[in-house]
Amino acid sequence: MNEPNVKKKSIKQWKRDLIYGAVMILFAVGNMIYASTLPPGSIRIKAAQAGTYLTIVMVLLGLLGIVLVVRSLVKKPDGDCELVFNRTTVITIVSIALYILVLKKLGFLLSSFLLVFFLIAYYSWEEQTEKVKGKALVKNFAKYAACAILTTTVCWFLFGKVLTVVLPEFTLF
Repeated sequence: MNEPNVKKKSIKQWKRDLIYGAVMILFAVGNMIYASTLPPGSIRIKAAQAGTYLTIVMVLLGLLGIVLVVRSLVKKPDGDCELVFNRTTVITIVSIALYILVLKKLGFLLSSFLLVFFLIAYYSWEEQTEKVKGKALVKNFAKYAACAILTTTVCWFLFGKVLTVVLPEFTLF
């Protein structure tokens, strides 16, 4: 996959940071608008409503995006970086989009397990210099599955049980 003779496409770091910062700002603004449309539900205290938390996180993300844009324009780091949308970025975005599409049918537990397992396996595969096969590959997949189960279980417990968020359940049949 990573052949020494293949020249990777690159972009100047300040341009990449400018693009990332602008995307972060747009994402934050869009989600702040969305947060303002969320119903309060049964919670009367404004600080405890879902829209409030989303707004706080998006304000922080927007501020970080502004800092990134300003830094990229003022300091103009001149190093070369990989392109913004490389194969890994596209696969991650597509995976998350598929996760969102199947979440209502497969439920939180199964969908989250599949997403986390796939992304861990993919990132690990991309980072390996020497590809493993056979028993070593099965052993790695077992580790990825254990990590995905642990991550999904902790999120389910934290959100579903502690914070009493209603999470989607399996409804395929």
